[in-house]
Formats: sequence, C-alpha cells, structure tokens
Amino acid sequence: MAVNSPGTASRPLLLSLAGSALLLASLPALAQGLNNMRDQLIIHYCTLAVNADFAKAGKTVPAGLAKDTCTCVAEQVNARATIPQAEAICKQQALGNYNLSP
Repeated sequence: MAVNSPGTASRPLLLSLAGSALLLASLPALAQGLNNMRDQLIIHYCTLAVNADFAKAGKTVPAGLAKDTCTCVAEQVNARATIPQAEAICKQQALGNYNLSP
C-alpha cells in the first residue's frame, strides 16, 4: 500500500512495522498471558507505524484503519504467518475495506 505525497516518491505504508513486529513475533508463546501481552505490543507498535506513515505522507488515517489493520497483523502472527505474510494479508484487507489505492 503506497500513498503518494506531493514532491515525494511513493512510500509503502507499514514499512516500519516489519522491524518491530519481527522482534515481537519471535517472543516465545509460553503462556496465554504472554500471548495477550505480545498481541498488545504488536498492536501498539503497528498503530504507531501506521500513524507515522500516514503523517509522513500528509494524509489522515481513516477512522478504524489502524485498529483493524493492526489487529489483523496480531491475528495473523498468532496463526503462524510470517511478518511479511501478515503485512501483505492485512494490507490487502485495508485496501478493500477503506477504498485505498495501492
């Protein structure tokens, strides 16, 4: 998903999510409580990344997009998707659900 901003090249959204989420996804899932904490950390850092990417593009984040997309990422990671897989799946959902252009 890319947003065009005047005077800049297209920039993929959620790009900075990969680094933070990769670290979080590698945490061991030893107990249900850890999974809940891991999910909240994934959602938190993902939301920061989404907001930052839209801000850099000079765009307003559509209401609900960050929450929906980041919850999707956490669910995909819990289902054993890799970060790139989770990001691709959730980006496609966001594109369709929020009528965004790639």
